[in-house]
Amino acid sequence: MKRALSIILIWASCLCLLPGCTGSSGKQVCLDFLSKISSGDYEGAYGLLDGAVTFTPDETSGVDPSKPIDPNEKPDYVALAKLEPNRESEGLISKNQFIAKYMNIFDALEITSVLYDNIQVNEGEVFTIVNFTATYSSPLLGDVSGEHRMVAIKSRNRWFIEWSPNLIFPEMEWGDTVRVARISAKRGEIMADGHVLATTEGKISVYAMPDRLNDTNRDYFYNKCSSLLGMTREAIDKKLSKAYDGVAVLKQFYQGEFPEYLETQLLEIDGIGIDYGNYDSVRSYPEEDMLSHTLGYVGIVSAGSDEELEARLKDLNEGRDAENGLYTSDSYVGRNGLEAKYEKELRGNDGYHIYICTSQGTNRRTLYTKPAEDGLDLQLTIDYKLQKRLDFVLDSVLFGETTAGAVVVMNPKTGAIEAMSSWPGYDLNAFAKGISSADYAELLSKANKPLYNRLTQGLYPPGSVLKAFTAVAALQSGTLDENYVFTGEIVDDYWLPTDYGTWLGSKIKRTQVKYGRLSPLNMRSAIVHSDNIYFANAALLMGWDNYTSYMKSIGFGDTMPFDLNVAQSQLYNDDTELTLMLLADSGYGQGEILTTPLQMATMFCAFANGGNIMQPYIVDGLYETEGIKYNNVSRASSKVWKSGVIEQHSLDIIVPYLKDVVDHSLNGTGRSLKVTSVTVAAKTGTAEIGNDKSRQISWFAGFRCGVEDKDARLVLVMLEVPTTDEYASLKFDIAREMLKMSAS
Repeated sequence: MKRALSIILIWASCLCLLPGCTGSSGKQVCLDFLSKISSGDYEGAYGLLDGAVTFTPDETSGVDPSKPIDPNEKPDYVALAKLEPNRESEGLISKNQFIAKYMNIFDALEITSVLYDNIQVNEGEVFTIVNFTATYSSPLLGDVSGEHRMVAIKSRNRWFIEWSPNLIFPEMEWGDTVRVARISAKRGEIMADGHVLATTEGKISVYAMPDRLNDTNRDYFYNKCSSLLGMTREAIDKKLSKAYDGVAVLKQFYQGEFPEYLETQLLEIDGIGIDYGNYDSVRSYPEEDMLSHTLGYVGIVSAGSDEELEARLKDLNEGRDAENGLYTSDSYVGRNGLEAKYEKELRGNDGYHIYICTSQGTNRRTLYTKPAEDGLDLQLTIDYKLQKRLDFVLDSVLFGETTAGAVVVMNPKTGAIEAMSSWPGYDLNAFAKGISSADYAELLSKANKPLYNRLTQGLYPPGSVLKAFTAVAALQSGTLDENYVFTGEIVDDYWLPTDYGTWLGSKIKRTQVKYGRLSPLNMRSAIVHSDNIYFANAALLMGWDNYTSYMKSIGFGDTMPFDLNVAQSQLYNDDTELTLMLLADSGYGQGEILTTPLQMATMFCAFANGGNIMQPYIVDGLYETEGIKYNNVSRASSKVWKSGVIEQHSLDIIVPYLKDVVDHSLNGTGRSLKVTSVTVAAKTGTAEIGNDKSRQISWFAGFRCGVEDKDARLVLVMLEVPTTDEYASLKFDIAREMLKMSAS
């Protein structure tokens, strides 16, 4: 026993005053038995049993009766009992099994005291019958009482207890055991607008009860299970060796994939049972590939080495214990995305119930239940209808393996993400259920990398979208004003800087304009037509100190805070020489500048939010179910990431120019947007993909103007597409659907 027991025997006071109150009477042997059980002397209690219900293990038990027991070492009765043949079906029990039975039950229930009262004795010459009430007390059960009937028999001039399991609990029968069954906490759901994006479904488990196997039915069990489940005998043995609390799960099926004929045939096998959802579960994603890179998926714990696995499990189990359900090498956890980031919140705490289990594996009586604490739900900021629309548009506009991209739709006033997508995506269910190596290899082989999260991990040169910020930097550093006109010599759309010392780089090429430019080449016309020369010159006039100071103030070089990890942006490589050529290229968004689409979208929000950059977020809150109540545990709030990075004077100048970009009459680079239901301010851009002249990064960043805060919306589109004209309008087709007021 792991804890001390106290005993209280209450009976009529005259009972003990009667003559013959010795161990030789039926009454006394019954009281002795109760006393020994209560004090934890199970070995002594077993010595009072009738030989008709006891047996001595034979040589097949694995117990060496000739080996002396070390008096200083307490025998491991639980271990010894497992080595002996189970003969409870014959109404027989060995000493080791008797002791192990009481130890397991009393320990599992944490029984601290036993009260025997209402003792009534009916004593005869051969039989003595004692009726009594037993009350078990424990911090788990509280006080649990039961009415018992004990019989003592006089045989060979001695009195013995005719023991049966109902002396532990009135309902217990021969072959019954007390089991502890784990109640798995349900993983929290991920939801958006009341729609479930990630949930948990119970698996159908075919399980075996190894205690039910014997020499008579063992071969039949293996043959039938092998045939019906498609498992080798070795595979079945491996599963049986992992039995927990007398149950070994042999094979599991997903909902809808377990045929009825199989159920019927399996249940005809002695020792086989079927569980519908209690032993294991699988993560399900009803929308399949929606937000696949953002949600992530659940898979088995993995690590490169045993040491890494141990460290991973230690981290996962921090603050947990066996009662709550420890992570093991077989556990399923969030592997990436929100599933991984919010693993501890989604996981919950397991419960368990202690019950009397029949020899057929059914529940005869539940003794105690510790309910599971289900994981918290994540409620996202995503507008479900808008997300569905975005996914439809992307699937309609982008095609084949030659296109890829990322789109962010957010409220620039709050930072809340309303829709986002890294295209192409992938079916999360394939990974949750265990993707085949062939299907995984196929995904890896695709040129447009479906598994790659372009939203938060893709680093790209921002191209001409950055020119709006270069203009602000020039204004706020006092380098130039909006009326500054570039007067340098431009020959066939090329400019060779001659006013900055010896120029070691190539000529600067301006963006081609087919249908006429605004003139003169001032800040307005430079933004409308996205002129590289103007902004290269602006950066050169500012110098590295002014330029980098401003760009760092809006977040370049920082790791942007978000619900998921975001790759760190940069202005230039760590070991780069800061040349004039690099400064000029940086002024129009090339050079070595890299950023993620999410960070570019977030920074551009400053133009729509009075100069402040809000911290983006997609998890609106954590919720728990309590009965019929759905309680908020925590709620996200809007936070400013970078304050006042664009002054009002600069906004007054630049925002009208951004509106001109999409004005078709001005022949701006965004003239193809054509949103008529609301005024839009925007900037477009293109950037090279390395040295590949056949492909480009195509950017669009724009926001609604003159709307209420609840309707405020910014859309950023980044596409990786061929440079041919047929792909030029794709970013506008996507942005138009997201910006027009008729969209959700």
